[in-house]
Amino acid sequence: MKFEQLAFTWMERQKLGGSYSSHRAQSEKHVVVCSTTLQADTIMDFLNEFYAHPLLQDYYVVLLSPMELDTTMRMILQVPIWAQRVIYIQGSCLKDGDLARARMNEAEACFVLAARNYADKTAADEHTILRSWAVKDFAPNVPQYVQIFRPENKLHVKFAEHVVCEDEFKYALLANNCTCPGASTLVTLLLHTSRGQEGQQSQEEWHRLYGKCSGNEIYHIILGDSRFFGEYEGKSFTYASFHSHRKYGVALVAVRPAELPEFYEDTILLNPGNLTTQYQCF
Repeated sequence: MKFEQLAFTWMERQKLGGSYSSHRAQSEKHVVVCSTTLQADTIMDFLNEFYAHPLLQDYYVVLLSPMELDTTMRMILQVPIWAQRVIYIQGSCLKDGDLARARMNEAEACFVLAARNYADKTAADEHTILRSWAVKDFAPNVPQYVQIFRPENKLHVKFAEHVVCEDEFKYALLANNCTCPGASTLVTLLLHTSRGQEGQQSQEEWHRLYGKCSGNEIYHIILGDSRFFGEYEGKSFTYASFHSHRKYGVALVAVRPAELPEFYEDTILLNPGNLTTQYQCF
């Protein structure tokens, strides 16, 4: 009996704190998520949003954290939908050996999530910056997506592909909401994946309307490749916007010249006149 218990414990540790095999890393795509603690709500939000994109269904997610899994996280990772796609490795981003176990240098991307259980946000940013530097030193070609709290710390991780500063984003959203009421609600709904089924059983009409509209999403496509907007080539922006909404329920918000290599806000046109096949529609 004692031998069976030891064998079971060894198997659990290999499963939860082992390594991502080099064979799988070469034949399959994976991303690495680094965080001090693996809180169930944070990880579930990440997994739901990550796998909401149809092109990411075949990716594996490797969770790299120095903390042991709590009971809730263990139960989540045993659910069939996650058990086949999510791998937990107990280790630190500051150790090359642990980064090698996660096959960081072969990952498609690295997500560095800020720890929310820190009372001191500056200290949390310091941990995040050190992790980002360690990943950059070990795997310089792997794109990084970093979450920090303080705006003044953005410059320390400016090499990352994308940096999300929570305080900066939060206060900018609140400021814009003062000049454009409802902007914070709109952006919040766009940032969270929804099927538009929330509140449909409610007796309140506004609950049903809010839940239905929460399923709206923003897409962009070349006008010539779009089955919705392709027929409006040469038509005015207002004509295309009105008729596409009436016919398909799709709202044309803006366009930009598709031949421009970089994506900047000043390249977006809200009312450009007649449409051409080279426009990118939103």
